[in-house]
Amino acid sequence: MECPVCGNDHIHDARDLISRGKGLFSPCPDCDRIIRNKSVPPEDFSSVSCSCGKVFIDDVYVSLYHLLVDSGLLSGTEPLSAVGTPLIDPGMFLRSPPHLPPRTLLVISSVFDKVVADRAYQMIPQISGILTDRGIPPGIGDIRDFSRSVSSEHTLLCGCDVRSDLFPTSKGPIVVYKKQGSAHIEFPHGIDPKIRSVESAIRKMRPELFVDACSGSGTLGLAGMRLGVRHALLNDPWYAAAFFAGFNLLVNKEVIGLDDCRLHTDFNRIRQQLVREEPFPVACGYGPEKSVEVYQGAMNLLSTQISGQKVLTVFDPFDKKQFMQNQSFISFWQRTVGGEVFIP
Repeated sequence: MECPVCGNDHIHDARDLISRGKGLFSPCPDCDRIIRNKSVPPEDFSSVSCSCGKVFIDDVYVSLYHLLVDSGLLSGTEPLSAVGTPLIDPGMFLRSPPHLPPRTLLVISSVFDKVVADRAYQMIPQISGILTDRGIPPGIGDIRDFSRSVSSEHTLLCGCDVRSDLFPTSKGPIVVYKKQGSAHIEFPHGIDPKIRSVESAIRKMRPELFVDACSGSGTLGLAGMRLGVRHALLNDPWYAAAFFAGFNLLVNKEVIGLDDCRLHTDFNRIRQQLVREEPFPVACGYGPEKSVEVYQGAMNLLSTQISGQKVLTVFDPFDKKQFMQNQSFISFWQRTVGGEVFIP
């Protein structure tokens, strides 16, 4: 599938990624694997790709480290971990460090400049992109006044920062793509407590409508559909979150039981307004006895889209302690919509 951001063909549907699974990062019999101490500078070495095309992740990091030293961006006394934060694509729970095929590693770093990042992308086939770490989680914070909302994004230096994660559910995995420079890191683990919480709530209530009121890129809403919810509504005020929540309907449509999915906007159009208050339709999907809608807008205004249904709402803001609207939103939602509301 074509990437909605860069236009290249590096997007895979859920069935394809799920079928490839952990074997994507498994070594072949000829692959080398030397685990490096990340807390000290690496020794000199020459990284050689195996005939299978994979390179152990620590060796990729050593190559990046020496490139940074040669370029004068590191002195050579810093630990290997100074290179930055690695994110594999697709992200998944692994019991051992991965052997990386080409274009499967996104790096978030405060060290690279654009020139050296471009060199890394050209010289090291495993790199899919490099982001500048701004030290602030991407996205939006507490929104009490939409006209004065504050947002942050990392800067893409090379490649593309659209990547996927595979999250487990009891009915099988879901695939969640996101623009990583515009989304906080949410890496899959063997058991996901938020998805377990959603599953328990769905099993207990058996809702007619499942609302993911602060959806991000759609993880919990998609999980609800995978777990058998017949009607779902996803919403996020942040443009990149809402867009990829809609895009992920296309990626997952077969595994969540949809026959048809439609995006009502494209990435360039939706990014013209980073944060919206009035609900803006992003995408929809339909299948046998199933339907889902995705909006960008204020959570409280979603109540106008809902009437007379047995509703289960999950409310999962990024920073639960600092997000000022938690209690006010929950109280408002219970008054106007009813049903059950929970924070996973």
